[in-house]
Amino acid sequence: MESSQLKRTRREERERNRQISPKAKRIITVICGILLLTSGAMFSADLLRAKQNLPPLFCVPVIEYENGSTDYYGPLYKVWKDCDPFEDETRYYVGFWLIPKSVNI
Repeated sequence: MESSQLKRTRREERERNRQISPKAKRIITVICGILLLTSGAMFSADLLRAKQNLPPLFCVPVIEYENGSTDYYGPLYKVWKDCDPFEDETRYYVGFWLIPKSVNI
């Protein structure tokens, strides 16, 4: 005859080792896929705008410098506006959060 403490311990162990149901896995996969597709669409739209030397649509300005340059941050990527006061020219570059500004896409 098993004691109530042993039964409780075995029940807790079964709950800890329980697998995620296939339905929950499918839901998690769909949500992650939607987030990746949305982020990819935002990145490609801002990349195309940067190639045409236009400001980004889906980024938030975070850092503004004295010379007029600005760093914009979006989901997993960044866009920076580089102002050259001597040539009166503004350029936009796209990169990822952890990559330095010297590496441009």
